[in-house]
Order: sequence, then C-alpha cells, then structure tokens
Amino acid sequence: MQHWKNRAYFFRLIKDVNPMREVYEVFSTQAAKILDGTPNYFVIEDIGHVYSVKHFEMILYELKEYVKEKEIQSVSIVLSEKDALNTEYPSVLKAFGYQKQETQYFYKRDLSSFDEPERKESPIEIKSMEQTTSDIFKRIWKEASAGSLNASSTLCVETEFEGMKSELGPDYTKSCLTAFYENNPIGVTMPHIEPGTIDEGRLFYFGIIPKYRDKGWGAALHKHSLHLLKKMGATYYIGATGHKNTAMQRIFQTNGCKIFEKKYTYTID
Repeated sequence: MQHWKNRAYFFRLIKDVNPMREVYEVFSTQAAKILDGTPNYFVIEDIGHVYSVKHFEMILYELKEYVKEKEIQSVSIVLSEKDALNTEYPSVLKAFGYQKQETQYFYKRDLSSFDEPERKESPIEIKSMEQTTSDIFKRIWKEASAGSLNASSTLCVETEFEGMKSELGPDYTKSCLTAFYENNPIGVTMPHIEPGTIDEGRLFYFGIIPKYRDKGWGAALHKHSLHLLKKMGATYYIGATGHKNTAMQRIFQTNGCKIFEKKYTYTID
C-alpha cells in the first residue's frame, strides 16, 4: 500500500552535507535530504539549497560520478511542487536521462495526543523479525506489495531489504514487523524514527496482503503503527503515497493525517 523508500516511498537518511559520511562530501549543496541504500538505491528526497540551473547541473554531474563509482542500481530525485512547476529543473533532469515516475502526496499527523488502540478495536498481533524469520518477513512483504497502486519499483524485495538495512543501520530489525490476525499474516509495517531526526516517525514500508484488503485491516494496522511510532519517541508522523493510491489516502484520512505537500519523483536506472 505504501512504499517510502520511494520510501515510501518511500522513504530516509537526513543530513546536511558534512564529512560524517563520504557521500555527503560529494555534492555541492547544503541541507539535502538523502536516502542512502547504497549500492541498491540512492534517493535525493530534497535537493536542499540550489541557487541556479547551473548549480543543479553540477549536482547531477557529481551524482552521476558517484553512482558510477558505487555501482548503484537505482537512483531517484524528488522535486517539490514549487521546483517542478516554477523552475527549469524538470528539463534538466530529462536531459540527464531522468523520467518522471510518480506524483506523491505527503501527509502529517501530530502524535502527542494519540492514544493506544484498545484490544477489541485492534485485534492485531505484531511479531518482530526475531519472533518469526527474515524469510517469512520478506515473503509477506512481497505479498503485500503485489498489486500496489503506487508506481512500481525496479528493485525486488530482496534488494530493497538490503538497502533498508544500509539506510536504517544496525537496529533495522526493530522495524521489520509482521502483522497477524488469528495466527494468519495479514501484512507488514516498518516503523522507525527518521535518521537524522529525534522525533519524526516514518514507515519505511506499510502494506496489507491482497486477500485482506478492503476489509478495514489497512486502517487498523496503520493506526497500530502510529502507536508504535509514538512508543519509539515520535511526536509526529510523516507518510507519503502515490497520487493514484486512493486506498492509502483514505487510510491516512481515517487516522487523522492531513495532506500538506505534493512532490514529484524522477528516476533513472
């Protein structure tokens, strides 16, 4: 249902350009938001402070060299609605071989007053990957991604799983959760605090397997996921989904999330 690596997009390493990691020394911009799943994927979620078309071209040249050096499989750049509609950046991206893949809607919810769902309201059992196995988790993730209304990823679940480990770091297992109802798996959710922040909650991936869709389980699991984020220390939640994914948009709205931004994703393989 939701994928935010793209994101999901999906969807998340947020750092200013600095010497903490090699990648952040490469690009001639500041305040860029980068989702680093090298060598599986690399996403510039926010281009940061770009001052001109020439500056943007310089960033793309630097990115091209970095991608070649690291043999990165999938690369995406996300533009804000303002940049996409009021600058020459989309034309520059096209000249570099990027194609527009998806229009995404971003939602936000304050979690400070968010209450835990009662057991009778959410009879969902959550199991960590340690309580199941990585193979089971990836199998349910693959099932949950089938028929998604978001733009399809060029990466398989196995590759995205490896990229997620790189992006979230050594505690990634805490975010790999499978949801069960009466011992039957119904979907997966991957809550975590956005790297580089102290209280921004995100779901790396969220989805319900097809036979349990359109039965209210999506909203129930999403609400449960928001509670998990609050327990992790998140004070607010950011979620995104494709403009065609009306089912996920309804889930956001059901759980009190408000749309606040539209963005455009451009990809190159």
